[in-house]
Amino acid sequence: MSKVKPVSLRTGAMTKEERIKRENAEDNLKGKKHIPQTPPSDLCSKGKKAYMEIIESLPTDFLNNTDVYTVSIVADAIANMQKCREIINKEGLIVEYTNNSGAVNKDQNKAILIYQKYSEIYHKFSGELGLSPSARSKLAVLLNEEIEKESDPLLRVLGRT
Repeated sequence: MSKVKPVSLRTGAMTKEERIKRENAEDNLKGKKHIPQTPPSDLCSKGKKAYMEIIESLPTDFLNNTDVYTVSIVADAIANMQKCREIINKEGLIVEYTNNSGAVNKDQNKAILIYQKYSEIYHKFSGELGLSPSARSKLAVLLNEEIEKESDPLLRVLGRT
């Protein structure tokens, strides 16, 4: 199944009746427009700070109460990436360790692998929230197209807005 966009961001043909049904269905599924301004208690202090920065940076009424989980995932990923960077900055990219036979070996810092995992999580979920420049650009293009359609007098007369 292809990725379905909210009706307000759709660019394909849709009858007025279909559009109204979809808008009503989407509104019923959205939940409350209020997202908690207090970060979840299970986030670490860095995660709580990231959570608040994300919430404060997004437009009012952009998120609803079910988005708190996505915001929490992104905030947690940011916090864990910061922790990994601190470890890497302290220990370096390559670390020495002594194996069981007493030989000293050098290997990549394990924090690099953990950082990569959390950066993948961040990338996936931050795009869902429109936090990346490319995600905002896509949203802006689609929203501008929607505004142009609404302001087109011919489309208004034909009832296609």
